[in-house]
Amino acid sequence: MDKLLRRALIMAALFGFAGCGGGMTSQPSSLASQGAPAFVHSGVPVAPPLMLRAFGHKSTSGKYPTKKSLLFEGDQDEAAVNIYQTAALAKNPAPIATIHVAHGCPYGVATDKKGTIYVADNCGSGSFVGDVEEFPKGSTTLKTTITEGISYPIGMAIDKSGTLYVTGYDPASISEYPAGATSPSKVITGGGLTDPAGIALDGSGNLYIADFGATAVFELPAGGSSVTNLGLQDLGEPIAAAVDVKTGDLWETGGSEDAINVYQLRSSTSPIKTITGDGFPYAIGSENKGKPKGEIVESDIDTHAVYAFAPGSYTPFATLTNGIEQPTGLLITRP
Repeated sequence: MDKLLRRALIMAALFGFAGCGGGMTSQPSSLASQGAPAFVHSGVPVAPPLMLRAFGHKSTSGKYPTKKSLLFEGDQDEAAVNIYQTAALAKNPAPIATIHVAHGCPYGVATDKKGTIYVADNCGSGSFVGDVEEFPKGSTTLKTTITEGISYPIGMAIDKSGTLYVTGYDPASISEYPAGATSPSKVITGGGLTDPAGIALDGSGNLYIADFGATAVFELPAGGSSVTNLGLQDLGEPIAAAVDVKTGDLWETGGSEDAINVYQLRSSTSPIKTITGDGFPYAIGSENKGKPKGEIVESDIDTHAVYAFAPGSYTPFATLTNGIEQPTGLLITRP
């Protein structure tokens, strides 16, 4: 299939149900049967503002326990981040708490060493092009927002020093924010970045960027200012990435190619394992702090589910559907 056509199809499929505002283009006719029109603004696929108005912002306050590992699921249809106990995933539990985002389009979710939860809210309207929202450890109450340097954010990661990395569009970029800062200290562009989406860090602070427009995974070395295409083979439409710091393996979701690839970094550009997806693999995360270390979670926006893989396994042991509608972001960690 022609690359530009594939890109149009994946953007429509990715955000056909998303609650985001922005500029508009027509939907590819091949997707008309899905019943949800897709729109594109500056390369960022979004859905009509009507969805945002329908959800609105739900003010909420509340606490949740943080002593054990938790799964945070950013959900577009619910305009919220659902929180689950990792140990209960095999039982398909209900969320123990919910964070309602301010503008209705949660994507990447990250946490710092203080346990603060960061959510990339991708909704835009007029000159507003999304933000990053911060919620204190164990709280569902919004504390701080970051807007400077933000442009339709999707992927986020935070390194050991507290530096926040956010992928953005217009231009395709990665913005870096030192711990506690609301203005970027560095904005990285070029190097082939086209549609940077999900990102992940390894144990040495190197950043990996899944870019579905470039059909590539890029690496930003710790402290670096430019990205390098890793030249990974058999990539589908790279949407998200996760690194198991225990093994050093990189997991990549392939979107419309319906596959999850696992690569042994520094060893080979070919996947050591390809896992058949369930329709449209989207977000992915690795447990690198709590227990069990190395557990992988992956979402599928076709089946409206999150799948959990035990450390070292390529077969899911749990399927989470309770409260899941449009799972666009995942974080598994002990805050």
